[in-house]
Amino acid sequence: MSMYNILKFTTRCPRCGNIAPMEAEFRFGLLNLDVYELGDTIRWSVNGHGLRFPKRRPENGDYIGEGYVECPKCHKDFWIKIVVNSDRIERAEVDVGRLGYIVR
Repeated sequence: MSMYNILKFTTRCPRCGNIAPMEAEFRFGLLNLDVYELGDTIRWSVNGHGLRFPKRRPENGDYIGEGYVECPKCHKDFWIKIVVNSDRIERAEVDVGRLGYIVR
C-alpha cells in the first residue's frame, strides 16, 4: 500500500473548466495522510523518523513535486506541480504538459 498526503486548494479543471475546491494526492514530505492547504508547512519527518520522501529534508526546504487530482464535477483527472519554498507550500499549478489517465 502506498502512502501519500493531500493538498486542498481551488483551481480550474483543465478538462471541463470547472473552478472548484479540489484535493490533490502527493507523495513527498512525511507520508502520513496529512492534509495540507496552500501556505502550510510541510513536515519532512518526525524526529528524523517516519516514512518520507525524499529521505532527507531538501536543501533550504525547497522542493517541487507532483500531485494527482480528480475533478469533482467531470470526474476526469489531471496533474499539478506543487511548489514548496522554505518548507511552506507556496503554490499549486496545473501541469499542462502531463496527461491524466482517465480518457472517458
